[in-house]
Parts: sequence; structure tokens; C-alpha cells
Amino acid sequence: MPNAVKTIRAFNADRDPERLAMKYAILRSSPFVFLRGTCHLFHDRLPSGALFAKAPLAWLCGDAHLENFGSYKGDNRLVYFDLNDFDEAALAPVTWELVRFLTSVLVAGDGLSRGATSSRSACRKPLSGMVLAMPLYSGLPASSAGV
Repeated sequence: MPNAVKTIRAFNADRDPERLAMKYAILRSSPFVFLRGTCHLFHDRLPSGALFAKAPLAWLCGDAHLENFGSYKGDNRLVYFDLNDFDEAALAPVTWELVRFLTSVLVAGDGLSRGATSSRSACRKPLSGMVLAMPLYSGLPASSAGV
């Protein structure tokens, strides 16, 4: 496995040195901030097992973490909650997005001193929602999705 510091430096080599120094200082502030600022490192280290190799491809935000969600006021005056950052967008296995998001919940929960039990519970809620919603979009009966 390549050295993470070398990988991060190589990825950011073309950035403004002054801003890069600020980024590195911020990355050191917490594990969650490090996770947010090193999306490339996260994806480079995902295993190539069946969870990723057999998952369907989709256009992903690419950096689904807790702080990349927010609310918007639509032209129709309704408020929507959705992803708000797409600078890491990629055509990739749908499981990448899920793993990145759930990892952010676990890392953020640890940083907020929420405890492992609370963080795992917070991960179960979106997983349960996905399991319930998948048949609606796939055309499969709910029983085939494990519901």
C-alpha cells in the first residue's frame, strides 16, 4: 500500500502552495475533516470485492458525506433536502456512495462522542430506507429486496 502522505501530496501537487498549506493544517484538525478532504484516498483504498465489482454503475456525487447534504428552496417555494457537492462526481459502483456516506456517519459520530452504538444506529436508518425504497425503483416486488 502506498504511503498516504505521498499519495495526498501527489494528488495536490498542482495546487497553490499557500492554500495547500492551509488545507493540510485543516486536514490535521480531526478524523472527519481528514475524511472529507481526502476523497481520492478513500476511493483508492476501497476493496475490489463483489460488493463493488458486481454493483451497478451510476453517476454518483462521489463524495457523499454528512456535510455534503443540505436544503434548497426550489422555484416552487418548497424546500428540498439533497446532495450539494458534485466536484468528485464519477460513474462508479452505487455501493461507493453508500460506503462513503456510512463511513462519514461513523467517523463523525466518533468525533462528536456519540459512541459506537449510536453511530451504528444512525447507519441503520438510511440502510433500512434504501432497502424499502429499492423495489419501488427497480420494479422488483418488495419480498425480493428482503423487506
